[in-house]
Amino acid sequence: MSPRLLEVEDLAVHYRARRGPVRAVEAASFAVGEGETVAIVGESGSGKSTTAYALLGLLPKSARVIRGRIGFDGRDLAGLPERRWREVRGREIALIPQDPGTSLNPVQRIGAQVAEALRLSGGADRRTARARTLELLADAGLPDPAVQARQYPSQLSGGMRQRALIAIAIAARPRLIVADEPTSALDVTVQRRILDHIGALVRESGTGLLLITHDLGVAAERADRVLVMRSGAIVEQGTAGEVLSDPRDPYTRSLIDAAPGLAKTPRPHRVRLTAVPGGAPGDPFAEPRPARPPETGGGPDVPVLRVEELVKEFRLPRAAGRATAIRAVDGVSFTIPRGRTYGLVGESGSGKSTTARLILRLADPTGGRVLLGEEDITGTRGAAQRLLRRRMQIVQQNPFASLDPRRSVEQIVTDPLTSFGLGSRAQRRARARELVDLVALPASVLGRRPAELSGGQRQRVAIARALVLNPELVVCDEPVSALDVSVQAQILDLLAALQAGLGVSYLFISHDLAVVRHIADEVGVLHRGRLVESGPTEEIFAAARHGHTRELLDAIPGRR
Repeated sequence: MSPRLLEVEDLAVHYRARRGPVRAVEAASFAVGEGETVAIVGESGSGKSTTAYALLGLLPKSARVIRGRIGFDGRDLAGLPERRWREVRGREIALIPQDPGTSLNPVQRIGAQVAEALRLSGGADRRTARARTLELLADAGLPDPAVQARQYPSQLSGGMRQRALIAIAIAARPRLIVADEPTSALDVTVQRRILDHIGALVRESGTGLLLITHDLGVAAERADRVLVMRSGAIVEQGTAGEVLSDPRDPYTRSLIDAAPGLAKTPRPHRVRLTAVPGGAPGDPFAEPRPARPPETGGGPDVPVLRVEELVKEFRLPRAAGRATAIRAVDGVSFTIPRGRTYGLVGESGSGKSTTARLILRLADPTGGRVLLGEEDITGTRGAAQRLLRRRMQIVQQNPFASLDPRRSVEQIVTDPLTSFGLGSRAQRRARARELVDLVALPASVLGRRPAELSGGQRQRVAIARALVLNPELVVCDEPVSALDVSVQAQILDLLAALQAGLGVSYLFISHDLAVVRHIADEVGVLHRGRLVESGPTEEIFAAARHGHTRELLDAIPGRR
């Protein structure tokens, strides 16, 4: 093993709470060597980030190190006063935080933020800061440092913002970098490029890297050693090969099973519904389905949705005396049969969400048609458009932002019923109990607010709300990208079981083909607004024809 940079021994961190201390980390021991990448893997609440922020002296006031040693360069950092931490933090141990959108100053140019990190760490003075800033931005992988240095964070993509954070982290040439979920908010192709770049920097400089992630596929592909945390304790550790090939702890096996990129074949769904709500005679919430064409015999392949040559252009400011436009969706066509799932995959900016908005009639297309059943809904307006909300619903990406924080779960789930004037108050309350039970939540959540639920529970509430009107089509827009892989697997299982029980169709939007493989019957790949490939899911995985599809497949964490 390479010389040790960091030695953590018996670390325990507790948080103060009204009901007594919360033991966030208990007896954690590990080491990171020079030029070594060590990954800490676990679900939200496992203690990963608390461990990371303890190493940087960045714990909140409600938390404190109860015991243990954080050995770094012959010093114990555990009891270091804040004045001394300023000499260590940034200069010797640097942080790459999770969210580039909130970690950069929105009113300060990128170059100024990197230069500030340089000056504070003593890496440059005012005279040399500009040239060194451009060098750092180039080292971090930004394509045109002189241009990006003059831009504000809002003018950069997510991947570029994350590269700017890397430039800030390496400004002082630290000996250890702590990367806390550095790519969880990025597309898989951008994620691969960012992790490739961080790995190259570590190898070239001999810097140690502590990678915090919830994705065992990422850890398996990138780390020399893997630590698995659960409920504040390290339950397993070893080389990536040892942990993957011979996991000893059942929790590790469950993480491996849930990681989409590590599965060679689609994982079997494990949820079965015991009861299916709605649709019974006299049910006040049942929406009559449109008649199926007689030639199909009412079979499962009756299209619920047909998209024909859909186009959406956005006008840009006049340039050189001429009006210009950007084509965000360019001639997209596909069909979703009843009770089936169509996965729409692509990077940010590929046109996925714009396509969804056109289908849901939240935006008007420039050209093409959208048919729901046999009805052309492309130009619906007013009352007719409102009635479409009974037939189409959406589950959005962020389960916290999409739920009203001031309302109870019961109010959130029954909101669509109230809006359409369906059922009595008692019937709506019964319907809410029925739906939360269907999405595997206890009835006790009905009185809670979103802030009192976990991310997975909030997404289950969003699914219950989407299903309360018995829609024919549910658009799932990145519904699991903000969730841990094990919770992700639970939500995918739930969606599949609901489809089997209710016959609902899904348009499932994602940037991750590995996730789509576990739920979609067919896949369409969007690239720069065009559908470059479409077909049965397993055919796409076995023999992708388009180069962009192959790039998305290659970028799946753990696939390599």
